[in-house]
Amino acid sequence: MIIKDSTKKPVTDWLTIIAIAAIAVSLTGAFHEGVHALSCVILGGELQEYSAFHVAHENLTTSQGKIVAGSASIANLILGILFLVLLRRSHRKSAELQFFVWLMMLINLLKGAGYWMFSGISNVGDWAVVISGWEPYWLWRTAMAIFGTGVYTYCVWIALHELGKIIGGKADEQISRANKLGILSYSASIMVVAFAGINNPYGIASLPVVAGLLAVLGGLSPLVWMMQWFRANMFKKLQKKPLEINRQWFWIVTGLAVVFGYSFILGRTVYF
Repeated sequence: MIIKDSTKKPVTDWLTIIAIAAIAVSLTGAFHEGVHALSCVILGGELQEYSAFHVAHENLTTSQGKIVAGSASIANLILGILFLVLLRRSHRKSAELQFFVWLMMLINLLKGAGYWMFSGISNVGDWAVVISGWEPYWLWRTAMAIFGTGVYTYCVWIALHELGKIIGGKADEQISRANKLGILSYSASIMVVAFAGINNPYGIASLPVVAGLLAVLGGLSPLVWMMQWFRANMFKKLQKKPLEINRQWFWIVTGLAVVFGYSFILGRTVYF
């Protein structure tokens, strides 16, 4: 008779976690810039460059340029909400797929709300372009910074609330497992964006690449610190089988393919 060790910790395979996070951040980045490019084409502009970090275009009016600038973050929020709906219907799916959907939800929500907060505080970025010329400008910036910070914080709350539904396992190890998921995902995101930046024709020190790196370093930082909030009783953790991430070569191979495309195709820029 084989007796299973009830004290055995749930599996959290680091390589699969990194692969899943690499796929999520690559797809989200490509989607964000892709929406900028598509908006430009729909509005009749001349699309010149589409990369992992920026879109270059011409022949748009000021109003059309504002639409192009603001479209991507709005699309990220919509996509994040769609992944939220999908996550709530994916409890019978594999743990790896649930984690991927949760990450896609979180990254898209943070990217969408983060632009309001970042542009309001720093006066650069997509939404600084949107509100340019609006008066009183200081009031628009202040309102956008406050609103963006509130939405950004609420998105973190939503992510932790949903994590409590899927994390499972015993209370004494849930936080350490959640921390591992977050730290590995954050590290993978930085590496992917940095790798794409190395391949960028304008150089890793160029403004688009630096802005992209800062967006990951700051915008996705909740992956590191939000798990401390997860300790709070307000985030109910359902008693269920733990979310175990096993070694899955499908995710690993797919991750390599996606990162290769993101870094060597979009990273190097597509010209029109």
